[in-house]
Amino acid sequence: MTKEAAQISATLLLFAAMIVPLMTRGWPLWARAAWQLAAFIALTYLVLRTVGSPFGPEFDTVQPGARIWQQLIGVGWWLIAAQCAIGIVRLFVVFEAKPRETRIVSDLMAGIIHLLTLFAVINFVFAVPVGGLLATSGVIAIVLGLALQSSLSDVFSGIAVGIERPYSPGDLVWVEGGIEGRVIQVNWRSTHIATPNGDVAIVPNSVMAKARLVNHSMPTNIRRVSITVKLAANELPDRCMAVLNAAVKTCMLLSATPPPSVARTGLEGDGVAYDISFSIPSIEVLVAARTELLGHVQSHLRHAGIALAVPGVPIRARLDVPSAATLLQESDWFGVLAESDRILLAEHLVEVWFAAGDKLMKQGDDPKVLFILASGTVEISNDTPEWPEVIFRLGPGSSLGAIGMITGTPYAATATALTPVTAYSLDKQGVGDAIAVRPDLVKSFEVLARRGQEMNRRDVVARQSDDAEAPEMFLSKLRSFLRKISETPRSEGQRRRR
Repeated sequence: MTKEAAQISATLLLFAAMIVPLMTRGWPLWARAAWQLAAFIALTYLVLRTVGSPFGPEFDTVQPGARIWQQLIGVGWWLIAAQCAIGIVRLFVVFEAKPRETRIVSDLMAGIIHLLTLFAVINFVFAVPVGGLLATSGVIAIVLGLALQSSLSDVFSGIAVGIERPYSPGDLVWVEGGIEGRVIQVNWRSTHIATPNGDVAIVPNSVMAKARLVNHSMPTNIRRVSITVKLAANELPDRCMAVLNAAVKTCMLLSATPPPSVARTGLEGDGVAYDISFSIPSIEVLVAARTELLGHVQSHLRHAGIALAVPGVPIRARLDVPSAATLLQESDWFGVLAESDRILLAEHLVEVWFAAGDKLMKQGDDPKVLFILASGTVEISNDTPEWPEVIFRLGPGSSLGAIGMITGTPYAATATALTPVTAYSLDKQGVGDAIAVRPDLVKSFEVLARRGQEMNRRDVVARQSDDAEAPEMFLSKLRSFLRKISETPRSEGQRRRR
């Protein structure tokens, strides 16, 4: 092949090397790299036939046009060499099977290769010594590096964060120094974190790279949390465990999987420590879940008569267990009644017990009795076959079934004992007995009914899936109920007292 033919062939091959990549973007990466390598090998052969070695080319010194043409071919060879090297680098990065790092590493390597190619073209093609240029560039780089030290630190830290990916937008993180919130943006210089206060903390990546960091969203959003409760040393351990387990089962915000647990973790002269561990679906509900749990723990302990430990006090007197009258007084329903009326009703309450799994009432049954819980946990659920669901759970001091018994509306949900339950029941005969003793109690029940109408949404055992009853209809049913039971004849021996 003559020198002129090799020069023309090299030119055509350069055009092909520029056009083919535009037409093969859908090719696999290995196929594009193979094409670039083949084009580079062929072009190297033609360049050797045209100007000799690319590292010491011999350009035409007679014809200026031919010299420029040959220099352009030399520049093209270096560009094809750079593209071939970049393709091989990207191919190796992909083979590492680390897609997160692929983009950053390949872009950095491509930038370095292009920079080296520029110096090679200046030195070998145009015969301009680059030693002084490199020295000058080095000095300039040092000056700029010192001047932009902080910014460059943030940039390179951002690169490290992008490669490692300890967090990503949407993650909930805690950063050493008191910054906690959800990541909303990660760029080359900083990380933006939305805090619970509604602010946005802009943290330099250099700080993020050096600080201790906790990602609450990895590996999943589910978090395991523990709280410690210390109870009086003279309380029975098994009873304390049972009461704390009942309190845990009353909570609605805790995740069922993995299940909560209660364990004794410490034994001292002034008390026994119990560790309550539970899971939550997200760290964002931690405050609400912990508040709910502590509230139920306090309620269950109080109704069980168990005292919290006091440092330095080895034995504490047991708390008074709330009586039936006290439960009525603290009830959302019956708390509005006069004290004398509550005492009268308390005398007609009957103490009942349920084992775990027993049904206090079933959905669709006719209402005959209401309950006030003294201890334990009851689950209220909708047993509809198409869409069964747990509505909520009740603990000590709660009442259920009042509206259903008064209005005669069938129970709209099922109440199941999750733990052994102690409750006080009041049936229609008990209400009638109380009215027989004090007829003015009818007016008190009307006041109670008006309050109950406002709380109807909470008493789901009597709640209908249809629209709520009008107040007039509700009071009409109440008066009908009270009239029937007050007109029913009773003997003194029929009255049951608690």
